[in-house]
Amino acid sequence: MNSMKIKLNHYNKELLNIDKELQTLPQGHLGKRGSSYYHYINREERIGISKNPERIQQLCRKEYIQLRSSQIENNLVVTSPSDIDSRTPLELIASLRKAYQDVPISYFYHPSIAAWLAKPKKTNTLYPESAIYSYNGINFRSIAERTIAEQLDNYGLLFQYEPTYDLGHTKLSPDFLIINPFNAKTVIWEHFGAFNQKDYADSMNSKMDIYIKLGYNQSKNLIATYQYHIRKIERIQELIEQIIL
Repeated sequence: MNSMKIKLNHYNKELLNIDKELQTLPQGHLGKRGSSYYHYINREERIGISKNPERIQQLCRKEYIQLRSSQIENNLVVTSPSDIDSRTPLELIASLRKAYQDVPISYFYHPSIAAWLAKPKKTNTLYPESAIYSYNGINFRSIAERTIAEQLDNYGLLFQYEPTYDLGHTKLSPDFLIINPFNAKTVIWEHFGAFNQKDYADSMNSKMDIYIKLGYNQSKNLIATYQYHIRKIERIQELIEQIIL
């Protein structure tokens, strides 16, 4: 299956999930007057909800996924690349009305993200002496990995660095376990920097074989990069936009 078909399948699946989620969310929209939040149920009825953060969050989530649905539907029918709506989740949120601009970004997250954030994190502790490139409280093993992390943050994506990850009966420590908090899509990113060394190359190939056997696909939920692939930040951004968003 080529990357375009995978993207189309991803779009259609996301639309179905949005339709299901919309059925669980309240009617109406969020409004704000001064510092007070209101739930506008219709033109005549509104309820003050400043002390109800759960309802504010539901209305924020609803507004975002409705806009995301419109974006996907547009991209499924356009015939010219210039007509594709390529706005990122953060850019979509920034385009919403003022009432939606002062809330925490987490109010737009998929409902399952809270459980993902609360789950205990198990991190690979091998060879700490090689993790010398710091960013945002995390020590990375290469400048390239640090740059990937910076770009993931720029897109509002959540990630764990070298977590102990259970894959069936196999435990691995991928370089990045990434989740798109706006649709709960999970992607593994492996960055290989020394593949010209035999032992490293053998370990790299073994790891990739495991991913493939477990159903991971490099156009769908797995990214594998090499040092020469991502010398430009634009290439990292392209991979994020094509596979994770």
